[in-house]
Amino acid sequence: MTIQIVTAGRKDVDDFFKLSDVFTAAKLTHTPLLVFIAIEDAVQVRLLDHARDLLSLPDETPVMGQWRGTMRSDFFQFTVGQYRVYAEATLAPLKSATQVVKVVGPQGGVKRLNFEYIDEQGIHVSTSVIGKAEIERLTLFFYAEGIPVTVELSR
Repeated sequence: MTIQIVTAGRKDVDDFFKLSDVFTAAKLTHTPLLVFIAIEDAVQVRLLDHARDLLSLPDETPVMGQWRGTMRSDFFQFTVGQYRVYAEATLAPLKSATQVVKVVGPQGGVKRLNFEYIDEQGIHVSTSVIGKAEIERLTLFFYAEGIPVTVELSR
């Protein structure tokens, strides 16, 4: 038996991906992503509180996300595949990263991740990232790309 999952919501997801905090938040506490998975003769709805968890699902998986506005909320419908294309495109410039330094405190806690890269316009960018989840995600990305990560003790 084939189950068709039909979601309702806006389909103009470019700004939703780029401008909303949904894909950069450490945890989506008030507006989790809704993922619809067909299992036999039923549809399972999963709530995800981290956008990165979408990447473990098949590309055709339907998703609904909410972007809180000032006067109302908009709901967007997309697939994991659409998000995967966006996520890979945002990481592409970071393949040019150099001088990647993970700064840790005296007790071993991660403080920040510093690195340089060339952006889409060819501009040299020097940046620092804070937030344990984002630092871990980027560190794993750099390791996967063969980019060395130096660990330095904070002063």
